[in-house]
Amino acid sequence: MTNYNSNYEGTVPFSDTCVQVALATGTEQTYTIPGDATMKYQIRFSYISTANIFIGLNVTAADVSAGTSTTTAYLEFRPGSDGSKRYAKGTDVIHLITPDTAAYVGIALTKLPG
Repeated sequence: MTNYNSNYEGTVPFSDTCVQVALATGTEQTYTIPGDATMKYQIRFSYISTANIFIGLNVTAADVSAGTSTTTAYLEFRPGSDGSKRYAKGTDVIHLITPDTAAYVGIALTKLPG
């Protein structure tokens, strides 16, 4: 096994806390981040580029109906699709939903120091 070294620019180790979620049309699924509220995590979401996925942090995930718009705080459409990461703390709940026939989402957590 190769030890992690900060000289590997842009490289991160595999996460030891991973979740794979298979979503069905209009059915919300949740995942509670392990630990307590003092533990902070970096989160990387992965899914195919054509997936329609709404992900909320501590808020119910809901699809947007055709011809409407919503302004729900902490509910994002395809977060991380641009390669960015999110952060959350232990006990936070991630809510996921898709209007698609099916969608698969990977959630990789990396514990942050402090």
